[in-house]
Amino acid sequence: MEDTLTVDKLAEVLQETNRPLLMQVLRTLGTDRTIALLTETLHCETNGGMLTKDGTRRRTPGGVFFQLVKERATPHERRRLFPSTAPPQGQRQPQPPRALTWEEAQPLLETLATEPPGEARTMKLTLIGRPGKVETHGQAVVFRMQGKPARALPRGLPPAPSTPGMTWNVMVALRQWNRVKDSLAANQEDQLIIEGYPTIQGSEHVLLAQSCVSMLQQRAQKQARQQETEPMS
Repeated sequence: MEDTLTVDKLAEVLQETNRPLLMQVLRTLGTDRTIALLTETLHCETNGGMLTKDGTRRRTPGGVFFQLVKERATPHERRRLFPSTAPPQGQRQPQPPRALTWEEAQPLLETLATEPPGEARTMKLTLIGRPGKVETHGQAVVFRMQGKPARALPRGLPPAPSTPGMTWNVMVALRQWNRVKDSLAANQEDQLIIEGYPTIQGSEHVLLAQSCVSMLQQRAQKQARQQETEPMS
């Protein structure tokens, strides 16, 4: 995602008509946090989207984005962006439980380590971004991607460590890579959405990609499907 994010680009990607609120989000949260929320929105859309609160329908991309903004914004930012959700004047808002600290988390982790873990029937990691140098060997390509420190976490969690994000060695099947490489080369703003199985080989973190798609190609395909389903005028 380009650093020079504009309201026009935000509205186009989200297919959202409420430009005044998008402008307010961009001004209040800043470019970096808005880009992070936009990326999270697109990832949510690729994984089936988000239902409305009553569960009767799927939210629009703009609806998903605004919901994530509400969840990630501070109380002050939330009141500024969504004043209608603020409590009536004179009514005190219940104080939420305080956030977990790393000092408190450590003994919890040690206690849990003495008990059998639950079963994760699916284990999947998602990386969104652009690759570094690409090496091809046989039917696979390998490249590295370094994660960025988390900009925003759900309220209640300990703060994200200030250390650099993990570097992942990504392995992608050649046939999947061939579908996206031309779009990446032709469009500097394009990014990969990679989902796969994370593992460790020696001291290196490795992601074995099960899915590797281009964000721009995926968006174009979605728009084409929408046009096909629109009634003829």
